[in-house]
Amino acid sequence: MFRIAFAALAGALVLAGCGSTSSADDPYGLLEPGTIRAATQTSQPPFAYGDPTGKPVGFVIDVTDEAAKRLGLKVDYKSTSVTSSLAGLTSHQYDLAAAGLGVTEERQKSVSFTKPLFWSTTAVLTTASSTAAKLTDFAGRKVGAVTGSTQEPFVPAKMPGAVPIGFPNANAAVSQLLNGALDAFVVGGPDAEQFLKQYPALRRAASAPVEHPTSMAVPKDHGALLTALDQQIGAMVADGTYARLYRKYFTTAPLPQLVAAWPALGAQFAGGL
Repeated sequence: MFRIAFAALAGALVLAGCGSTSSADDPYGLLEPGTIRAATQTSQPPFAYGDPTGKPVGFVIDVTDEAAKRLGLKVDYKSTSVTSSLAGLTSHQYDLAAAGLGVTEERQKSVSFTKPLFWSTTAVLTTASSTAAKLTDFAGRKVGAVTGSTQEPFVPAKMPGAVPIGFPNANAAVSQLLNGALDAFVVGGPDAEQFLKQYPALRRAASAPVEHPTSMAVPKDHGALLTALDQQIGAMVADGTYARLYRKYFTTAPLPQLVAAWPALGAQFAGGL
């Protein structure tokens, strides 16, 4: 009886082993071997936004797709909010947050970030009829920011007396700004450029530098994926692919902080954009 039971157990273990995924099959520890499950956004132009069919497009999407292609992986995108994407990394819903995420000390406690993809500015958008021209002109006024974004704490910290209003995404904030329910919207500089092109009724009232890069994020235990992504981003910088994608989406040359992170960009953008 003992021999029969042992043989049955051994057979079960063999069958279980045949059905398991080895580290060789999944060197990056992905939730689904061969596919990066990526959280993204559809209202963060030019980093990540939806095309007319709802398909994710943008600078970070292009960088992600190119890196995945070079690694022999597919990408499965799911649109969600900034807060949900970061929470989804820690709860292992996603392998990657593929959007323009500001790298902050608080966020680094729960997720890991790729090397810099961009270095941005902060912009305050108002309507063309507004007379506000500096950060101190918004006392008592409703100022929006996307909940969970790095611009959210900017409002109480840099705009004294402003009334902070949180929004699930940028499109919702811009809609409220255009209909007069909001006095200003704080957003990243490149995002602001896209909204200004799309809506002539808006204008930039003020801007400020930021102290952190913009990157993608992975769970803390996805070190192999993080290393692989950083290597491919570096390869894209070296062979000119990054510069080509950058010029596709941005209207100003990389800031010195980004060039310091990727020195090869200095020569590639020596003559400007």
